[in-house]
Amino acid sequence: MDHDTHPDRCAFCGASEPDADVRTQERLGVQVPVCAACRERFAGAAAPAARPPAVEAPGEPRGLPPTLGQQSSAVLAHVQRMARLVAERPFTEEECAHCGHPVHRYPGPGGEPVRLAKESVLAVSVPAEERWRVVDDRAVPAPVLDEDDEDQVGARVRHDVVCPANPVPANPRLARMWQSHLAPAPAD
Repeated sequence: MDHDTHPDRCAFCGASEPDADVRTQERLGVQVPVCAACRERFAGAAAPAARPPAVEAPGEPRGLPPTLGQQSSAVLAHVQRMARLVAERPFTEEECAHCGHPVHRYPGPGGEPVRLAKESVLAVSVPAEERWRVVDDRAVPAPVLDEDDEDQVGARVRHDVVCPANPVPANPRLARMWQSHLAPAPAD
């Protein structure tokens, strides 16, 4: 097709329309006349590809993974927070040398250490002489139940009562705890 002899005809369909003299630049840089119908038909193909989203500048919190320094700072802050929480606990957690289960060591009524099992039990399910409570960060015997105790989950028991290094307790609830301590302690 000779574009010089028919400047008012569409370069694609050859239609002679008043708006065929609109010049568009093709990919090779050649300007040709195009009618309205061909402009619409090829608009999607001739449109430039969408630009990819810009990459955010380093240091901006969104979109980029944390740097090694930021990760190290977060880990250090977590370790310091956990150390502070451990220091604020009223008990010391230790592992029983016989069964490997965790034991909470509290100061007793006279300041002597009292080793309590980590698990709580329903207060009414254990004998009165085996009930302990933690009051004001101290372990105290709780043989008498208050009227409020019926709604409470429980009491604590001394670890040596439920430790497999000692004989099986006669109380069924304590015997189940003793039995559970025969298995290796679960890893926390």
